[in-house]
Order: sequence, then C-alpha cells, then structure tokens
Amino acid sequence: MDMHFKLLHMYKLLILLSCLIITLSCSKENFDVANLNGNEISAFGHGGMGTRSTYPINTYESLMKCLNFGSDGTELDIQMTKDSVLIAFHDIDLSESTNISGLVNSLNWSEIKNAHYTDPLYTSYSIISLDQFFSNVINLHEYDFTFDCKINSGNDDPIIYNTKYTNAISQIINKFNLTKNVYIESQSEDFLRLLQQKNSNYKLFIYPNSFNSGLEIATRMNLFGITISTDIVNKKQIEIAHNNNLFVAIWGISSKGANSDGIKKNPDFIQSDKIKNLVDLLD
Repeated sequence: MDMHFKLLHMYKLLILLSCLIITLSCSKENFDVANLNGNEISAFGHGGMGTRSTYPINTYESLMKCLNFGSDGTELDIQMTKDSVLIAFHDIDLSESTNISGLVNSLNWSEIKNAHYTDPLYTSYSIISLDQFFSNVINLHEYDFTFDCKINSGNDDPIIYNTKYTNAISQIINKFNLTKNVYIESQSEDFLRLLQQKNSNYKLFIYPNSFNSGLEIATRMNLFGITISTDIVNKKQIEIAHNNNLFVAIWGISSKGANSDGIKKNPDFIQSDKIKNLVDLLD
C-alpha cells in the first residue's frame, strides 16, 4: 500500500511538473519598449515573409502573406527598369535567380514581367511591379511599407538616373496616396537629397555601413532616421539616435532569438525574416 501511495504521489508530481513546463514555455516575454514610435515597435517582414520562407522574397505571394499575418507592413527591395517602372526585386542582375538575363536597369518592364524564378521550388513565382502590388492590397492604408531602393545607374549618367528614379518613386507614392505610409531607405546621399527636394514630408532613412556614419549623415541631412543591421548597432546607440530625434529601423533578424534580442534594443521598426514570431512577440 505504501508503494502504491508513493507511485501515485510521484505520478501527480510528474503531471504538475509537466504542466509547469508547458505553462512556462507558453508564457510571453515582457518587453519594456521606449522609442520614438509611441513606445511601440512596428513589425515589418523582410521582402515579405523573409529569406527562409517557402516563397521568394519580394513576390506577390510573400508580400501578401506577410500582411495577412498581422504585420504592420513590409520592406520591399525596389529597382527601376529601363523605362522607369519600379519593381520589387533584390538582385541587380536578373540572371542570378530568374530565367532571363540582363541587368534590371537595362531592360524594359515588358521584357521582365513574364520572368520567373529558376530555383526548382520557386518556378511558379514571378516578378511584380509596385503598381501591380499596391493595386491589389485591400485596405492599403492600414499598412506601412519600407522601400529599400537599390541604386544601379550602370552606364547612365548618375544625375539623370537618380532624377528618373526619384520621379518614379514620387509618382507611385502620389498615385496610391502613400506619403504617410512609406519609409524610403538608401545608401546614396545624392538620391535621398533629391527626394528631400521633391517632398519634405518623405520619411527618409540613410542605410550606412556603421552607426557613427549613419548618425552623422542623418543629423546633417535632417533625415527621418537610420536603417541598420542589428549586428552593428546596440541599445545605447539606438538611444543616442532617439536623443537626436532619429527613428531607427534594424534588419538582419533571421531567427526567433534575434527577434527577441532586437526588441530589447528599443528600435522603432524591425524588418524580420521571422515575421510571424515577431508579430506574436509584440502582440
């Protein structure tokens, strides 16, 4: 009888311990966020669902799934075709990942729009223009979008190229009334300066190689903020940016642990490859 009682007691303890482990594993981490974004962090997907998704980044399917997961918006890699159409695509050279060859800026949209990705898992996915994407987003103005503008003038005069590119950006923003919903990031000061001249209300971010250079450029140019890899920025530096009235977006977030670590740095925006987990953490 004693043995039976002991076994029953041990069984109850095991059940209690299991319930405790399940409870602790399901409990949410609490974050004390302090930033310029109303003390909230906006969750953005990296090119939609991110590089570890079942979809190629920047495709319609990836971008839409990201929005449907409850994110605040998504980052998109933006490039301009020869005839000034803005497309969501990362690589400068199409031959690196699609079934057509050539640089994006050397081809017209009509030559690109039927291209598809060549990875065996991605052959059913094609390149999309910004016009196509925004035309199909329901409740468009409920979301925010970050344009990571890839600059590649090739053999073109850089001033003419940048002028055409910034004109195309302005046209797409105006067409869909997205001035308040778009953040624009670039590594080019000249490009950002042209956008400033077009509309002082554009929310412009410098995309630097180091925090110190980003802080200097953003302060000197009176930009909206800095977008920077999480690997080269810490919580104290982000606080310095905030003290200079600069918003901070961090990227390079490719795991659940990195999501949590990124939140603790108090940025204003996180661009994540694990967007569903980030949304859950911030919910």
